[in-house]
Amino acid sequence: MEIRKIIGIAFIAGSLITIGIFITQTEFSIQLQDWISFNYYMQFAPFVICIMLFYCGLYLIRKNPKSNFALAIFGYTIFELVALDWIGIVPNNLGTITTILFGCCAIIALWIAHTNLLNLKRLSWPEVLISIFIGALESLLLFYLNSIG
Repeated sequence: MEIRKIIGIAFIAGSLITIGIFITQTEFSIQLQDWISFNYYMQFAPFVICIMLFYCGLYLIRKNPKSNFALAIFGYTIFELVALDWIGIVPNNLGTITTILFGCCAIIALWIAHTNLLNLKRLSWPEVLISIFIGALESLLLFYLNSIG
């Protein structure tokens, strides 16, 4: 089996495991007053990251030319989320173990994306800048929701 498929399966397995963990910790509500609360939406933020990791794994298995771009978006999103938590701007509600798991996946993702290790479509400078921008947008959107909520 190719290393590309092994990494893809590992990313999918990691995302499914973390989705299972997060779904048990999520409190779903049908009351309208809970829907306008920042904390209610913050509990769904880890799902977005898990879905991003899932798609990265799926792209790697299928050898999609957009794999490096998806990996770069995932990697930069994780690092920007952790950096904004360390600065104190956006709280990180992933948990320590999950942050470490996603951090390791982000390191691998960025390494694959920037070195073009798996001989997929190379990242261009505009794609790198767009992936940094999308990661910052995803992270800072939570800050914006917190400030208005």
